Amino acid sequence: MALNPEALQQRLCEQFCADVRLVQRPDGELMIRTGFEFPDGDRYPIHVSGVPGGIRLSDKGHTVMRISYDHDIDAFLRGSRGLLVERILDEEGIERTGWAFHLDATTDRLPDAVFRFGRALTRVYDLTLHSRSRTASTFYSDLADLILQIADETRVQQDHLLPDIPNAEAYPVDYRMEGRNGSQVFLYGVPNRDKARLTTIMLSHFHRHHLDFDSILVFNNLAEIPRMDLARLSDVGGDLVSSLGSSEDLRRKLERRIA
Repeated sequence: MALNPEALQQRLCEQFCADVRLVQRPDGELMIRTGFEFPDGDRYPIHVSGVPGGIRLSDKGHTVMRISYDHDIDAFLRGSRGLLVERILDEEGIERTGWAFHLDATTDRLPDAVFRFGRALTRVYDLTLHSRSRTASTFYSDLADLILQIADETRVQQDHLLPDIPNAEAYPVDYRMEGRNGSQVFLYGVPNRDKARLTTIMLSHFHRHHLDFDSILVFNNLAEIPRMDLARLSDVGGDLVSSLGSSEDLRRKLERRIA
């Protein structure tokens, strides 16, 4: 089938004009509506204001606020991820003031600015997905290696199901070990917020059924767990190990409890 370039061009223009619109809020503030969306379907809030020589696009801190739902922002914006954020902003010509990202451009460069701004916000937010994937793929194997350097493999039960609680298959213990004086030690790896919440549920279930146990919670990075999630987990958990890098802390706490 032969293509009609003019018809395709017209169709592209019509579609892009339909997807990208300038809207005015009741308070008079201007925003640009685009096809850029967060994973939950909410569109990027791109605010428009005038500056000397042109316009400014800004998210007014909304992107970082979104990231803060799942991450400690101070930790997210420093270290290797912080360097990646700065690299993305530099490549796209974006500046950051506090939590807000903004891009200044002349009015005739507005279409290009909107595209670059949306692309930059997408790349920054995608770092959260990269972090989760990387953590899940390496944390547990590193934790297993570390535990077996400390404890006798024959005394370590991985993904253990407890026989004396209802619906045990829904509440596996990452690592169960025999403790001193006939007690038992439950060790959980906590690489992210989701596992922190799940571990809170599991330990709470064990407490409700009056199990006698000690627990050790090993984090990938304790500083990245949101404060409220960490507070709830601390209420039901035992010893905390802030990261896999704190191997001597884990060794000391584990050897003090296992037979």
